[in-house]
Amino acid sequence: MSKQPLVSVVIPAFNAAAFVRQSLDSILGQTYSPIEILVMDDASTDETGQILESYGPAVRHVRQPRNRGIYDNVNDGIALARGEYIATYHADDIYERVIVERQVDCFLRHPELGAVFCLDILVDAGNREYGRMRLPLELRGSRPLDYALVLNALLRYKNRFLVCPSAMVSTAIHRRIGVYRQDLWRNSSDIDMWLRIAQAGPIAILEEYLMRYRHFEGQSSQRYHRLRTEAERYFAIMDWHLERGARRLAHPEALADYEAHRAEDWLLIVVRQYIGREMSAARESLSRVHLAVILRSRQVERWRLGALLLLMRCLCRLPWLAWPAAAFYCRWQTPRSGGRRNGLGDVFAVLREWRTNPPQARPR
Repeated sequence: MSKQPLVSVVIPAFNAAAFVRQSLDSILGQTYSPIEILVMDDASTDETGQILESYGPAVRHVRQPRNRGIYDNVNDGIALARGEYIATYHADDIYERVIVERQVDCFLRHPELGAVFCLDILVDAGNREYGRMRLPLELRGSRPLDYALVLNALLRYKNRFLVCPSAMVSTAIHRRIGVYRQDLWRNSSDIDMWLRIAQAGPIAILEEYLMRYRHFEGQSSQRYHRLRTEAERYFAIMDWHLERGARRLAHPEALADYEAHRAEDWLLIVVRQYIGREMSAARESLSRVHLAVILRSRQVERWRLGALLLLMRCLCRLPWLAWPAAAFYCRWQTPRSGGRRNGLGDVFAVLREWRTNPPQARPR
């Protein structure tokens, strides 16, 4: 029997004490062998280090002397990894016992692959399921997907199908194309990485739910998007690749969808600026949003966005009003637990809070 390839599982961790034990236990319980587990502790200030110590030699861990940020921390782990494949999993997610086995099997069946992903189940902090990833039709089949297909899918759907903490990458690909470019793209560096990998070799997405992807208040992605008033970095990354040759492979329909996503992003920026009483900035951002761009795409909720656009055009012509701002805040900027949607009572609560601590416009 031929020897199985070594898989290095690199796990970035920062103040992960609440969930890291569940994550590690799920990875230690894998059906596949051999695996090396390498946890990169990004200068945590909670009990993460003590928990990692309790696993002894079963878990190799490195403590950073200072906080490096998620992707530079991962890059350091990639440099230390000894496996033929490197899986970057997360310290707050839970993995099915067969995920490594399934991903390695996919690589062995398709040695030309650069990376393998899977589907995810969305869970909250209490591990309660509230959603499941749905794969676009053109990406189904657990088969190799070439660069043009991946590029056009990212333009059409944004990144709703390449789940970062499910990525297993060929070490040879990492050595060829380099590591995550956190200096350029910060906590959105994964999108750039998937595009670079897809250029070097096809990728595959297994049509199996092999991980539970945890979302909770305070995590990096939520901190980034909460009251964000600059364009999402996804657009800067896609623009960068389009300007460097990718546009010749982009379908006209995919580019139209991409611009509609951009219009939606700017419209939600207008909403956040309105919440913060940044009326001049909101009017400036509103000038970037055109109804015709939204209506050309079926990948956005055209009529809902059209109605929101008309509403914001009206509101931005008037003095700031607390009622709509509080409603917007509850609709888009406050966490929902267990599937609960914020209602009228939450709007009243925000208004009461704003009586003593009203939102202030930021200086420009």
